Amino acid sequence: MNVKRYILLAFFLLLANWAFAQANPTVVRIRLGSSVKFAVRDQAGLSSFQWYRDGKPIANATAPLYTASVAGLYQVVAINADGCKSDLSDGFLLIIEYADLAVHKISEKRYVGPGEAFEYQISVQNNGNIDATGVEVVDKLPSNLKYIGIIGDPMDNVTVVNNVISWKIPLLANGQKMVLSLKTTAIKAEKVINIATVTALEPDPNLANNISTDVKEIIGEVVVPNVITPNGDGKNDVFKIVGLELHPENTLSIFNRWGNEVYRSNGPYKNDWNGNGLNEGTYYYLLKIKEKDGSERSSTGWITLIKD
Repeated sequence: MNVKRYILLAFFLLLANWAFAQANPTVVRIRLGSSVKFAVRDQAGLSSFQWYRDGKPIANATAPLYTASVAGLYQVVAINADGCKSDLSDGFLLIIEYADLAVHKISEKRYVGPGEAFEYQISVQNNGNIDATGVEVVDKLPSNLKYIGIIGDPMDNVTVVNNVISWKIPLLANGQKMVLSLKTTAIKAEKVINIATVTALEPDPNLANNISTDVKEIIGEVVVPNVITPNGDGKNDVFKIVGLELHPENTLSIFNRWGNEVYRSNGPYKNDWNGNGLNEGTYYYLLKIKEKDGSERSSTGWITLIKD
C-alpha cells in the first residue's frame, strides 16, 4: 500500500484553511485549552484507521478524523478492506502554547520590631514556552504594614493605592525572571501574613504557583515568664524569653535561693534552659541586654520550676 496516498491534513476549529503535511512533520501550534482536527485526505478503498501519538496507538481513535488537544507527534495508519496496513504516515507535531507564571515573595530573614524598616522581594518568572503579555503582580499589604518605597531605581509600571501594590509587566519572555524589592515597616508586634499573586493574558497550566505567601513575625517587647513546667507537653517546657531575638547581645544567669549560680548562658541565651538536674522550687534570673543604641540594661526576677 502506498503511504503517499494517505497524507494527513489539519484544520483549526473555526478556520476553513487546510494545511497539508510535508515530508517532515508539520508544526502546528495551538493555545492551551483549544484543539485541532486531523483527517485522512483520500479515503478511497480504505475501511478503517488507527491514529498514533508519539508512535503509540491512541485508544478508540479509528475514525478518519481525530481531534487533538494534547502535545505530540500525530500520525495515522490506513487499513484497506483486505486488512492491508500502510506505514505510519507523515504527521503533525502539535505544540501546546502556554505561559506558566510563578511568583515568589519573601521578607528579610532578620528579626525586626515595630517601626523598624525591612525589605520584601517579589520575583516573577515565566516557565512557559511562549511570551506572557499583560502580566500583573498584585500585593495587598496587610493593615499592619506601611509601604515606604521601592528599593533601587524607580519603576513607572508600579503603582500603590490604598496599600495595594500593582506591578504591571507588558511582556515577560519565556524563561525570563524579574524582581521587585520593596521597603516596608510594621506598625505593631504580631505575625504578618502577606500574599502576592500574578496573572497574564495567556493560559496558565499551573495556577498553584500564581500565588505566594510570606509570614513575618514582628517582635515586640521583651517578656520574661515566671514559671516553667518541663514535662514534655510542649507548653512552658523551657524558659522562653519572648522578644529576645531583637537583642542578640545578651547573657542570662540563674541562681538558687541561696544565691548560688546554677546556670549561665554560653554567649547569647538561646531560650533552651529547662531546669535539668534541679529540684522544684523558686529560682532567680539576671538578664543583661545590650540595646541597639549601645546602652546596656539589666533585669531581674523569679522563676518557679515545677516538675510533674
